[in-house]
Amino acid sequence: MTTPLRVLFVAFSRSSLGHVTRMRTAAQRFRLAGHEVAVAAHEEVRPIVERAGLPWIGIDEIGPAPAWRGMDDVAELRAFARTRLASPAYVETCLADELRAIDGFGPDLVVSDMRNTASVAAAMRGLPSVTCHNLRLFRHPMHAVLPEVLITLDQLGIADVHAGKVLGDAMLVPDLALLDPLSDVPAETMGLVTSLVSEIRHIGALIPAELCAVPAVAAGASGTAPEHGERAPLLNITLGGSGAGDKDLLRVVAAARGLGVPMAVTLGVEGPGSEALAAQVRAAAGDAEVDVVGFRHDAVDLMARATAAVVHGGHSSMIEGLLCATPLVFVPHSAEQRGNAGRITDLGLGTTVAPDDPVEAVTEKIRSILAPPDRAAHTAFAATLRAADGAQAMIDHVERAVALHRITRSVHAAQ
Repeated sequence: MTTPLRVLFVAFSRSSLGHVTRMRTAAQRFRLAGHEVAVAAHEEVRPIVERAGLPWIGIDEIGPAPAWRGMDDVAELRAFARTRLASPAYVETCLADELRAIDGFGPDLVVSDMRNTASVAAAMRGLPSVTCHNLRLFRHPMHAVLPEVLITLDQLGIADVHAGKVLGDAMLVPDLALLDPLSDVPAETMGLVTSLVSEIRHIGALIPAELCAVPAVAAGASGTAPEHGERAPLLNITLGGSGAGDKDLLRVVAAARGLGVPMAVTLGVEGPGSEALAAQVRAAAGDAEVDVVGFRHDAVDLMARATAAVVHGGHSSMIEGLLCATPLVFVPHSAEQRGNAGRITDLGLGTTVAPDDPVEAVTEKIRSILAPPDRAAHTAFAATLRAADGAQAMIDHVERAVALHRITRSVHAAQ
């Protein structure tokens, strides 16, 4: 890199914090590489951005709607999308906010994560863009949402040349193909995706800056990691903040309370209702040691210290666990989470709680993962995942994309 770039990151945030934490991680790494960055996200997640020392730009966002997780019928899901992510009012508001953010910050390129119109807004301003997507989401719900977003863009009069950039100039998959393969995307959906984007590339996990200098060593016997100090016994329980996991949260805490291991519970929500839920968690824990908070800004550090973690199986928490060599217990809700859980369980790096598992079975699954038989496998997988360094791969791609954009623009200007 010879000249610092200005890169705008735009993140969907209100049904899942994974997208904004991923964009925060990418923005941090870009800044460390010498680029100027800003993160556009909803007011609710402003602290996540600003506590990382990053400039925040406010944009509106739709509220959570856990109902989509249980919709398997495509027609039903598409009809639901027309009232939510593909509604004309939402899409129009998104475009207006994104264009305002672009005009105010003046980026050379836009990177977006589940903001389905940010790359369209970039195209409207003649800018290159990339999108960050988990391929598993194209099994559900993007297989239904994406066609509806395209219909809405057409209804709003957005030119095809701009609407056709809904997935950006390139789609970067922040994972290894082993965990999120192209072959898992249904053929019909993949046909639509490849008609919209010229490049799909697995870049590897986006590694938080704070993990770059920390060795990936799993806890050994009795919590000991010989080359990395000692992990005191600790169960990290983090099941998201959409409200869909409250029953699971109480179920897991009740199952773990007799294991003699301290619990760190993250509700994923702050404000109204969180205190009532926290009280329920403490009641479910009984006499067990439990620390309950609404949200943690040290989530990566906690994952690295934990002996094991209980997660729903969203991409961000799963990747954090794998990067930290922390064994995982999955309690999945959505199709994406079930896919992630199945993949990691098959690899022997975690276990999955079934919806009908009695509390005794949940207890035994947590007990088994607190002392996994092959800790070396967790360490080796973490080292391999870190070696891919998706954030650096994203930086390399963006620098190259901007350079090529400038060359082609100068050629056209000279003609």
